[in-house]
Amino acid sequence: MMNIRVLKCSSCGKISSIPAYFCKSCKSEKLEETEVPGKGILYTYSTVHVPLASHEKEAPYTVAIVELEGGCKITGRILETSPDKLYVGVPVEVSEIKDGVYLFKLSN
Repeated sequence: MMNIRVLKCSSCGKISSIPAYFCKSCKSEKLEETEVPGKGILYTYSTVHVPLASHEKEAPYTVAIVELEGGCKITGRILETSPDKLYVGVPVEVSEIKDGVYLFKLSN
């Protein structure tokens, strides 16, 4: 399992995966970069069957939003290709980051 770099608010402790100038929870500007475990649950997902031309050879693939254990959500792809194993709430973890995209696998 890999760690994910996120921003953490020094004032309220909330984490955010997106670049920001202030905490969207308490509006503090005291944000620091930190790492959290790349484990979470599948929040939502969708399988792409008709992609953009630049991703034609990769289809079908599954795009997902994962809620990390720390509470923030990140977007990535699910490596699992069997749709009967995917459901909202299934535990997942980051297996690698490829070209800036988080690739998730199902957790054991």
